[in-house]
Amino acid sequence: MRMFGSSEKKSAAIAPPPRGVPQPASAQTMIGHTFLGRYKVCKFLGQGSNAHVFLAIQDGQLDQRVVVKRIKKEATLAPRFQQFFKAEVNSMSGFNHPYVVKLIDASLDDPLGPCLVLEYIEGITLEQVLNKGQKLDPNRVGMLLGPLGHALYAAQLRGIAHRDLKPANLMIQNAGTEQECVRVMDFGFAGFTAKPHIQLAELTGQGPIFACGTPAYVSPEMVRGDSTDARADIYSVGVILFELLTGRLPFDHPNQEDLLAAHVRDMPPKFRQYGAGHIPARVEAVVQHALSKYPSERPQTMKEFVKAYSVAVGFDIWEATAPANWSYEPMGNGEDDDDAISLIVAGEPKERVKDETDRFVLSDQFQACLPEKLAAIKLRAFIDEVKGAVAESEPGHILVRLDLPSKWKPPESRSGLFNFLSVSRGGPPKGREPIELELQMQKIDANMVLMQIVFRPMKEFMPTDERLWASRCELYYSLLRKYIMPE
Repeated sequence: MRMFGSSEKKSAAIAPPPRGVPQPASAQTMIGHTFLGRYKVCKFLGQGSNAHVFLAIQDGQLDQRVVVKRIKKEATLAPRFQQFFKAEVNSMSGFNHPYVVKLIDASLDDPLGPCLVLEYIEGITLEQVLNKGQKLDPNRVGMLLGPLGHALYAAQLRGIAHRDLKPANLMIQNAGTEQECVRVMDFGFAGFTAKPHIQLAELTGQGPIFACGTPAYVSPEMVRGDSTDARADIYSVGVILFELLTGRLPFDHPNQEDLLAAHVRDMPPKFRQYGAGHIPARVEAVVQHALSKYPSERPQTMKEFVKAYSVAVGFDIWEATAPANWSYEPMGNGEDDDDAISLIVAGEPKERVKDETDRFVLSDQFQACLPEKLAAIKLRAFIDEVKGAVAESEPGHILVRLDLPSKWKPPESRSGLFNFLSVSRGGPPKGREPIELELQMQKIDANMVLMQIVFRPMKEFMPTDERLWASRCELYYSLLRKYIMPE
């Protein structure tokens, strides 16, 4: 599976590795190799938790440098790796902004391993600036906040949230000069906030509810398991500004559980408690406002946040850092952009061929007043009542199986012989064949969701009576509507 980007020549942001850091053996073997037939690796730059990062030249041209992120093998073994990889590609390729690092190319099945190719920009990360122990002047912080604000505001208008903002993901060009500027990296696994994500644990009551993001910078709503949007990024920016101005994080517990709990329940310290009482009170007030525990209590957009900071420091940061010829217009979710990188599967037909299950597929679409947190509660109650089994729960998608035989197991857990016996001897009686109920959800606004409901049979247990099948689906549909849209 290959994902193709624009053929336009572009230049990706990554800082050089710290001196003295050994190069991993797996990374050493990549020097001199060529990714995707055109990006030749010439230097190891560093690594993160999921990828080794290399400097490469494109098409043998020394002046065409790019960054190649080769996904580590252990990361590819994670559940739903391909889904998250595709989400990164879709998110990054559909969103281009002067203050965001661009994605040039990507592949899931390159012989050298899954990889992302990014534009190259020389600079250092904001994390490296902070590692020097600096406390930054409020005006300098403002000039860093401006480009960051423009990038995140443009993302918000497209329904995109970063969800993992931290100093390591912010590249500083021309650090310490009047031309100092921020470029946002790793917008990838952010995803689109237009698709509600109700986690499996919320529907089944089993297992943990995961908070994405980095613990030191994660928003309280992510920790609580609430729905999130671009205002979660505003909280993370508040944490970053707190750190830049005081030299300390607002919450810095060594135990991760205590750290996450502090984001939810503890008030951030006053600047004076960290030896930063010289920072003007109006500047501190703007930062503390961004650190409010609930999204509705914070600035609602990054533009509002930057404008408030501008007032506090006495000059218009928003205008001073505005990218030239940039229009802030909502542009959908970016999935249909002409220059988007798309997944190509060899031999895949453009239209699905109809099969014997099609005549049993029933669907409907409606709008519901259903905030994400309330949706989780109502759907779990419905699933409990009908004794359904949740098979999948991904952003914008839930699959529930109804009326499964009591001893049924997923196909991957059974031998072919057991599968044959379960269908031929231990299958359900006629008129009680299992039903797959698929719910596809798209946000309209904070409280409205467009829901597509689809009922289909399982191929292992095909029904024969269309009328009886339809009446069973109608009963489940009526009950689901009562939970989702009570009168």
